Amino acid sequence: MPLTLRSVTHDELCHGSRWIISNEDDLACKVAYLALGQSRHVAKILSHLDPAAPQTRADAARGAINLLTVSQNVDPYHRDGWVFQAISWIAAYRNEVGAIVRAPHNILAHKGFDGMQLKLDVNNEKVISVVIFEDKATDNDRSTIREDVWAGIRALENGERMPELIQETGALLEANQLRFRTLDIDAAVETIAWDEARSYRVAITVDAKREDDKKRMALFKGFDVVAPGALSRRQAETMCIPELRQWMDQFANKAIKQIENWRSNV
Repeated sequence: MPLTLRSVTHDELCHGSRWIISNEDDLACKVAYLALGQSRHVAKILSHLDPAAPQTRADAARGAINLLTVSQNVDPYHRDGWVFQAISWIAAYRNEVGAIVRAPHNILAHKGFDGMQLKLDVNNEKVISVVIFEDKATDNDRSTIREDVWAGIRALENGERMPELIQETGALLEANQLRFRTLDIDAAVETIAWDEARSYRVAITVDAKREDDKKRMALFKGFDVVAPGALSRRQAETMCIPELRQWMDQFANKAIKQIENWRSNV
């Protein structure tokens, strides 16, 4: 597997994991497939299946390469954000094989939720929680969380963006209807209208100083205030990437080379 997830809990503040890259080439390969829109193929691999590799059309390859390329004199913020959302999707699927996790939008600067996951009961008949992702690839971890992430969670806790959340939940359930035939979509959508059915997963890039448990805990200070209630509502994920922008450049280039190799073999 391309990522190793090491569990960590910070008292009653939050729980989650550190993401450690086990195989960067494999991770770049999976991100390349996601750039091509092949999330179903990646999901099968992460579910320990052995699917045949899909063919890569030249037009699909061009679109995926454009997604992973930063034009001259353009800030890499949007490209890097998408790459991190793709890695976040892989981590979510890695953490819960077979989970209902929305694949990343293949549109830079998409204004919707960074990601979503639906958690089902043991019989896969009812939605018990919708997990809303806040994925941030940044050099300014604490200020991003304090000024951006907390504001977004407060808005959701106050009932803002509810129509968007209901719409996205319904669409995600409909996309997985064949997998979970007994799920009542209307009942599931109704469930997420209640505060206790919503939880949050904050994933952020950090540098080496946040590897210390106390400093990592300090990064998420205030999580229990903006999202009060059970510890399960507050999931905190980190991935240590020193020299973030340089790493993103070389990682995106690895994914692009994969796509170019697949295209040349069709």
